[in-house]
Amino acid sequence: MPRPHNKRHQIGNFWLWQRPGIGTWCICWLDHVDGRGVTRRKSIAARGGNPDAPPQQALDALAAHHLAHCTPRKEAKDEALVEALMADWLTHHVTTLAAPDRYVYSVQHWMAFFEEERRHGRIVSGPVVADLTPDLQARFRKARAAAGAGGHTISRDLAALRGALTWAWKHQRIDHPAFIADIPAHQKAPARDRLLAFEELARILDACADRPEREHIVRFIVIELGIAGRPEAVLGLTDANIDLRRNLIDPNQPGQVHTRKRRPIVPIAKAVRPWLVGIEGKLIKYKVPIAERHRTPGGPTHFERETASIKTSWNAVCRDAGVEGATPKTLRHTMLTWLAERGVPKEQREMLAGHRPQGTTSKNYEHLSPSYLRRAIREVDTFFDELSKHTKAHLRYTSDTRDDVPVAA
Repeated sequence: MPRPHNKRHQIGNFWLWQRPGIGTWCICWLDHVDGRGVTRRKSIAARGGNPDAPPQQALDALAAHHLAHCTPRKEAKDEALVEALMADWLTHHVTTLAAPDRYVYSVQHWMAFFEEERRHGRIVSGPVVADLTPDLQARFRKARAAAGAGGHTISRDLAALRGALTWAWKHQRIDHPAFIADIPAHQKAPARDRLLAFEELARILDACADRPEREHIVRFIVIELGIAGRPEAVLGLTDANIDLRRNLIDPNQPGQVHTRKRRPIVPIAKAVRPWLVGIEGKLIKYKVPIAERHRTPGGPTHFERETASIKTSWNAVCRDAGVEGATPKTLRHTMLTWLAERGVPKEQREMLAGHRPQGTTSKNYEHLSPSYLRRAIREVDTFFDELSKHTKAHLRYTSDTRDDVPVAA
């Protein structure tokens, strides 16, 4: 029986190797002694995983070792290793961005593709920047499409490689970046026009009602509709982003750089505020049932876990509710469309959506004005009032009639 192939995780001249039967990891490299290659190994404090899937601790140690033992210099296209440049880009640039995960996934797609190229002998080593020919790029697009990736996803993967090369060029790591072409416009999916009707949204919320393991979906829906934000911004919110005294949500994380995709500070709508009160840590946490044999009399029936994605739960809820073709981003599109139909000024809609560039003054002080996004938030409240005609599942405290919270309208 042929030996199964193990995917090698390599950056530059260094790669990871797991000791058989022990599970510990080493960083390996090749030394040339007396005209022959000798493999050197350095043990690291990482265990677990398998040869095809090292733990994150091992991957981080590999990246750190590469940075510590390589001398940055401007390399020619025929000697600069693409995977090493992408690793440096992730470490020194992407980690400072607001939503780094999407770039990490794209780099992983490229690494897997390069591994296939080496396996089939289409590239012998590297690849180096000079190997990023139009033919190689075409093979990548074809491979990603065959794996089920859509046009926009493939375009994002290409943009990640382009961004890594441009970063390397700007930081004088390479003398010239290769041209990375985008996919043709006709291969990208058309703009999504799917909207959720109130009846559909009510069925989704009702499918979560009285089910603790789906409470996080209701919280996500309410906040997503309330700020019309990008799903990744909502999933990243913590209690530190909530200012109940000023009645504001600031989705920006300290130390993270936001480029074209902005995250505006948003007043808290009346229906959203109850879902923000009394929460510690991340706002979106899902509840996991505790097995009967592990429960204590009168004790909790669930424990909470933070989540970086709601895709699985969302799809399950939509399936139970009989709603097809909707994604978490459909909520954002639904609210922004509602605001446009209700006559909210374009400037407020663009600011709420994070499309409007903000100068220093508006970014730092405009949200303190009593009129900031007033019309938009008033119509958000109207949206929730209309939703209440179809369901009450989005109300966290259905019996709470207090009127002592500040209202952003």
